[in-house]
Amino acid sequence: MDRIASRPDRAGPAIFPGAPAAAAARSHDWASTPLGPPESWPQSLKTAASMVLGSTLPMFLAWGPDLLMVFNDAYGDLLGDRNPALGRPAREVWADAWDRIKPNAERAMAGETLYFEAEPRHLTRHGEGETIWLTYSYNPVLGEDGRIVGLFGTVVSISRNADAEGRLRESEERFRLIADSAPVPIWVTKLDRKRGFVNRAYVEFLGITYEEAVDFDWRHIIHPDDAERIRAESLAGESSLQPFTLEARFRRGDGEWRWLRSISQPRWGAHGEHIGFIGVAHDITEWKLGNEALREVNEMLERRVEGRTADLSAALERLRAEVAERERAEEALRQAQKMEAVGRLTGGIAHDFNNLLTPVIGGLELIAGAVSEPRLKRLADAALESSRRGAKLATQLLAFSRIQRLRMAPVPVEQVIANLSDILSHTIGSGIRIMTEMGAPGVYALCDENQLENAILNLAINARDAMPDGGTLTISTAREPHAGAPDLAEGDYVRITVADTGMGMAPDILARATEPFFSTKPFGKGTGLGLAQVYGIARQSGGTVRIESAEGEGTRVHILLPDAAPPAEGAAEDVAGGRGPARPAPPRARILVVDDDADVRTFVAETLKGFGHEVAACADGAEALARLDKADPELALIDFTMPGMNGAELARELRQRRRGLPMAFVTGYAETGQLEAALGPDVPVLRKPFGVADLAALVGTLIGAARG
Repeated sequence: MDRIASRPDRAGPAIFPGAPAAAAARSHDWASTPLGPPESWPQSLKTAASMVLGSTLPMFLAWGPDLLMVFNDAYGDLLGDRNPALGRPAREVWADAWDRIKPNAERAMAGETLYFEAEPRHLTRHGEGETIWLTYSYNPVLGEDGRIVGLFGTVVSISRNADAEGRLRESEERFRLIADSAPVPIWVTKLDRKRGFVNRAYVEFLGITYEEAVDFDWRHIIHPDDAERIRAESLAGESSLQPFTLEARFRRGDGEWRWLRSISQPRWGAHGEHIGFIGVAHDITEWKLGNEALREVNEMLERRVEGRTADLSAALERLRAEVAERERAEEALRQAQKMEAVGRLTGGIAHDFNNLLTPVIGGLELIAGAVSEPRLKRLADAALESSRRGAKLATQLLAFSRIQRLRMAPVPVEQVIANLSDILSHTIGSGIRIMTEMGAPGVYALCDENQLENAILNLAINARDAMPDGGTLTISTAREPHAGAPDLAEGDYVRITVADTGMGMAPDILARATEPFFSTKPFGKGTGLGLAQVYGIARQSGGTVRIESAEGEGTRVHILLPDAAPPAEGAAEDVAGGRGPARPAPPRARILVVDDDADVRTFVAETLKGFGHEVAACADGAEALARLDKADPELALIDFTMPGMNGAELARELRQRRRGLPMAFVTGYAETGQLEAALGPDVPVLRKPFGVADLAALVGTLIGAARG
């Protein structure tokens, strides 16, 4: 720092009088300071310095732009540990309070005389800090040219202000009372992070004495999982000199971990200096636990939703919007209801059709066996064959309506496909070419024949829909071994493949193809049950379904069914229109025939009478029960679908009245569960339409078994 330019003035008086108040100044090396040796000082500086140094009251002089300090011993004692300060700038001597002192010094240098009473100052003397109250003034000093070149001040009182201390104690006491009544921990810290005050809730949380709580280090009770984070957040918050919030777990005095949220903000002194922090903490443990419980409940619900969704389909990528899903479900329900209605309608039509065909087939068989003229014989045989084809169609309609009795048995696969040719050609239409490639002649698969027909029909309809502009539908068969897979046991299988040349499926669609109710067709054009039903049929039979498809390259659906040995030679069929050879007439017996269709009832009764049996023919269950005792039957042949009392109800009533009476259902329309509920799982059933030989075989078997 450059020395202040001055002109020597040898004529001036001595500037350091011999009073004890100037001892420090007299012995100071002024030449090493920016002021230089006193002999070179200007007269105005010498005069002002003489006045300050000659006083026994604490006085100081701040000279020049840097306010270089000149003061007497009394003021030096006031400075305490701030010494040495002679010749140093005031901003360095009072560095910790300069932000507050500087504005007042600038006012004095501008010409104002300032006076301050009972101003608190923090001083450190002999290593110990204390706060005292000073009453002092700032006065400008003029140089030789009349300009202000410095300022001097006199401390007219250096003492503790008893009134101020009383007010402070009173204020502190009010604060303590208020803070101790608060239900949450409150604390006040100093700049060194030591606590100057803690309230009762603070002490109670720690479970220790007040003196111990003031000096307690909270870092010792922070949860290990939170400690590193809290230290970093605390340092960042304090350095920001802004309010900040912390959340962590702390161990309470009783050992329990509690979540606390603390809010701290900086404290400022009377003149705006930062003097520490004040903070308050709230126990948020219940709120945290509630949030955690809510989160766990939400996660559990999400897991359940995901689990249930996975049960429906492992390939389901995301849940659709609730409204769209509801609309789709409603549409699927409507479609299912329509399909159920169509199925019932179809079953009813098949029932009536079977009733019509029963006397037709039976009568044609009798005519064909009785005529010998070649031309009439050919006509009768042709009519009989047409009737049997109609019976087969009725059987397929019953399979479609899903009320045909299910039976797992060896099924001639290629024969089933051949029998479906007519219905396929009518269903698919003329715009699609149908081809068959039979690679497994004579092969049998273990399944239900009607279910297999239904599966092939479903696949053919799907293939048709995939070829709106026409194409080729190919049905092929093969026998192939499999080493086993998660959904397929090791063994030999019959493969039925339905392939089309249609638009094919994208990978994401292919992955969901067998999901129930999944469909790419517009609303009203499909239920999404087709492939799912085919897959279910194959799995119930012990097989599975494999699908190959690519966009623009068509689709190949492979049904794999367990290979089965052919049935025993001459095994009887339990289907409509059996073609077994004529059997010998059964032994004569009394037979009760119950059927609401007059033509069927007449045909059965007359045929049985022709075999020599005694027949009681009844139109309904009530008439049958009324004639039971008089007819005294040895066998009852019962239609299932009748007005009033149906066949199952009549069978149960007959069992109660005539235990051991052999019975059989003669029906073209009946649900398996109702038949089995009436007569057990092995209930004899003669499906309409049937031939004379079928009727004779059934009656002969039942009469023979009854007579032993």
